[in-house]
Amino acid sequence: MRKLINNKLFKIIFISFIIIITSYLALIYYAWYPEKGIKYLLPEKYKGWICVTYNVKGSSSLEKQDDFFLLKVLKNGTIKTSSSLNNYSKEGYYIPTYDEYYYYSEKGIRVAEELAMGGGFTTQNEGSDEITSYFWISTKENLENDYKKYVKDRDVLQNPQCGEWKNIQ
Repeated sequence: MRKLINNKLFKIIFISFIIIITSYLALIYYAWYPEKGIKYLLPEKYKGWICVTYNVKGSSSLEKQDDFFLLKVLKNGTIKTSSSLNNYSKEGYYIPTYDEYYYYSEKGIRVAEELAMGGGFTTQNEGSDEITSYFWISTKENLENDYKKYVKDRDVLQNPQCGEWKNIQ
């Protein structure tokens, strides 16, 4: 009888250990190898708010390039697409993704090495499928000054002014 209890206890501990290790390894893989998200093409040295509205009926869908969704930002910073926000599974679970950022100009496309992310938020009006993602970017050297000048002490959660900051007073 005692041997039977020890075998059951051993099996329970062993199976629990296997489940924990498998879950841990899956989580590590999930965190270290996220899916590709969006490849942003920004005007050279763009600094300002970017406002992307997803699920807009009648708008074009985002292209795919190298398993990334391709999103070209114009100087007005506003993009509307019929594509959905791609960070969620069909079941509604969040899927971590990573994005890439590039600058474009007449000279071509280059990695946006000096880019700095400011912050942002996402909204959805009740009863609407449209989801708008707002975020602002700057360069590493101007991040703090741009925050003080264009974000701090402004009610950006109500109405961020999309577009490059050089056009905003």
